[in-house]
Amino acid sequence: MVKNKKSKKISNKDGKKVTSSKNKKFSLSLVYDWIKNHAFYTAIIAAVLIIIVVIVVRVFNARRSALDEYQVYNVTRGDLVAIVGATGVVEPNQSVELDWETTGRVEEVCALVNDQVEKDDVLAVLADNSLPQSVILAKADLVTAQKELDDLLMSDTQRSQAYVDLLDAEEEFKNAEDDRDYWNFRNTDMDRIYGAREEFLAAEETFKKIETALQALETAPDDDPDKAEALEKFEEARLARDKALRNLNYLLGAAYDQEVAEDFANFELALAELEDAQREWERVQNGPNQSDIESAEAKVAAAEATVALGAIEAPFSGTVTIAEPKVGDFVVSGTKGYRVDDLTNLYVEVEISEVDINRISIGQEAQLFFDAVLGVAYNGEVVEVASVGTDDGSGTDFIVRLRILDPDEKIRPGMTAAVNIIVSEVKSVLYVPNRAIRNRAGKQGVYVLRDGELEYVEVKLGSSSDVNSEVISDDLIEGDQVVMNPPQELITNGGPPGFVR
Repeated sequence: MVKNKKSKKISNKDGKKVTSSKNKKFSLSLVYDWIKNHAFYTAIIAAVLIIIVVIVVRVFNARRSALDEYQVYNVTRGDLVAIVGATGVVEPNQSVELDWETTGRVEEVCALVNDQVEKDDVLAVLADNSLPQSVILAKADLVTAQKELDDLLMSDTQRSQAYVDLLDAEEEFKNAEDDRDYWNFRNTDMDRIYGAREEFLAAEETFKKIETALQALETAPDDDPDKAEALEKFEEARLARDKALRNLNYLLGAAYDQEVAEDFANFELALAELEDAQREWERVQNGPNQSDIESAEAKVAAAEATVALGAIEAPFSGTVTIAEPKVGDFVVSGTKGYRVDDLTNLYVEVEISEVDINRISIGQEAQLFFDAVLGVAYNGEVVEVASVGTDDGSGTDFIVRLRILDPDEKIRPGMTAAVNIIVSEVKSVLYVPNRAIRNRAGKQGVYVLRDGELEYVEVKLGSSSDVNSEVISDDLIEGDQVVMNPPQELITNGGPPGFVR
């Protein structure tokens, strides 16, 4: 009886049947035999599998490498501050350089560098005997001018004298009027008499002119036509004069001779003097006239100005920052003396481009940084904005003046300041870098990395600074990863990625 060569089935202790290891070896043997007998196909399959593995690995590595090359920014929430930057130089509130305005020898030095001085304090004085004569004489003129001003303000002499002069002028006028009226024997209306007198005086003046012209032709022959014409005019003028005189004599009832003419002239003079006296009285009857006071004050000021040439005075309160004079120095007009600065307030003037000037307004805050004071930010405030710009050839700039709000002893005039003017500020907003913003089809958006894929997201922007822009739409949330350098092929508008401010 022949035994069955098939694999035996045996049971394990759990009663389950298992295939013997002899059968397993038989299966592997069959596979081996097949591979050995079909080597060509086996090589093709192996090659395909290797290619597939290589492609998958390369794609994975390429994708990972691309992701690693992206510059990403996590969308965050915070304060957004927009600034306009510029540089300027620290200046005092006021500054003045004081030079000598005359010649002389320095007799006294009253102020040194860093001294605090008040307005009108004397800083240095020249010796009197070294001053020009005009300055020395001005001291006497000042005494006289001051006395005249005091008399004008405190004395009643001017008003009283004006009243006396008015009374005298009225009396002189009355006497002159009586003398004139004495010759009006016919009691003719005085207006008629004056009318006739004016006609006579005019006719007599014409006669005298023609007579002078005729005398110039006295040596000419009698048949000279010019002389004949002059004789004719002379006779006409004489007749007109005599006629006017007869009319005047008739109205007076007396001959208008030298005595009468003098009485009429004296009346007119008395009338003019009376009018002058009346005007003067009206000027001073209520006290010193303002014009007189101003004139007297001007004389005092002129004398004081000349006397003041012999010294240097502080024009305002401040600190002496330069002191040149020394006792015994001989100076001339224009010699440098002192510099005084008002350091109670310090300012910085900067030039702002026309592109940014409309973003600047009075009251805006600023931060100032100094190379001389590292690591410290000072606070400032815009106090002046120029209305007119200056063209420097490359563009128009406007002067903006800022006051330093918290200066200390480290900040000095002349130092250079870097100024950041805060033109807008918003609190606790979502923002993205301006570098990440792209324009597509006229709209703004950013590329966001989500689940390993780039997605273009349109956004609505609000306030912006030089670096970041506020996102006011709901398309982004805090923590989104915004890609700063998306692949060029993703930008459909063409050209490099746009930078948006």
